[in-house]
Amino acid sequence: MPRRSTELLQEFVVIVIGVFLALAAESWWSERENRRLEREIREDMIVEFQANIGILEADLATNAEARPRMAILNGLTDAALMALTEDQIAGMFSAEWAGFDPEMGTVQALVESGNIILVSDRDLRLRLARWAGLLEERRRFNLQAVQFQHREVMPSFAAAAADGQWSANERRELQVLTNQLIRLFDNVVRNQRQLLQTAQDILIVLRESA
Repeated sequence: MPRRSTELLQEFVVIVIGVFLALAAESWWSERENRRLEREIREDMIVEFQANIGILEADLATNAEARPRMAILNGLTDAALMALTEDQIAGMFSAEWAGFDPEMGTVQALVESGNIILVSDRDLRLRLARWAGLLEERRRFNLQAVQFQHREVMPSFAAAAADGQWSANERRELQVLTNQLIRLFDNVVRNQRQLLQTAQDILIVLRESA
């Protein structure tokens, strides 16, 4: 082989090796940065889930206390419905329920951005995806319950209470509406329980891998 060809081949080999080394170094650096970012994300998620567990526990306690008053008409016979005093009926509307307003949004942002792949643990990724899905359900269930309460139940209650007297038809109509509200409210509470269990499971995984 001519000397010039040998030199060119040697130069080519050096260039190829240099390119491979550069790519390897870039891949190593990228992987290192991804793991650093993952550690930071995990630290943020621990704080976020600790806060959300506290909020959910408080909301569920509030809702457990509110439900009996909200459901005072639920399942009553017609005779029992007619026997209720105006004060008993009005008392159901003093019950305030909680719809869960999550703390921060690290997980939701991670899932929606498509960067959840930064979390190397597949089991954790699946749990985070479930959390994000339950949060979307939360939004829908809360919206349904709030809209029905404000658009259907409260106007009916206000119209019936305007004269201080509750007719038989007004009581029956309110019973139908509040029964539907309770079904929507129970969806909210069921979702909150699922969120709480999922948050507790995720926090265990995060702490074990910290």
